[in-house]
Amino acid sequence: MKTMLRIVPMVLLLLAIQSSGFASETGTMRCNEGIVSIGDTAGEVISKCGQPAFATQREQKKIEEGPKGTRERTVTVVTIDDWTFNFGPDQFQHQVLLENGRVTRIESLDYGY
Repeated sequence: MKTMLRIVPMVLLLLAIQSSGFASETGTMRCNEGIVSIGDTAGEVISKCGQPAFATQREQKKIEEGPKGTRERTVTVVTIDDWTFNFGPDQFQHQVLLENGRVTRIESLDYGY
């Protein structure tokens, strides 16, 4: 009975980890023509990896508060590009987020198709 009480929580934890998906932030992405890293421009990404399989674009407002005790606020509109690269069934897909044309995040996804 004690053994069962130890195994059940462990199995539940493993199932929770597996069901949470396979996305993980990597910070880099290897392509045929080079490695893409945080800070690269949209042009560099396309020259190294080609066109994304899927792309969306949106604008997002960023509000920055001024010094504490003041009512100063700066509102900036940022263009967010969300690109997904699919390198085929033997390689992982990658999601690349760009803010104002620069890579800010790279995530490794599940295998491609």
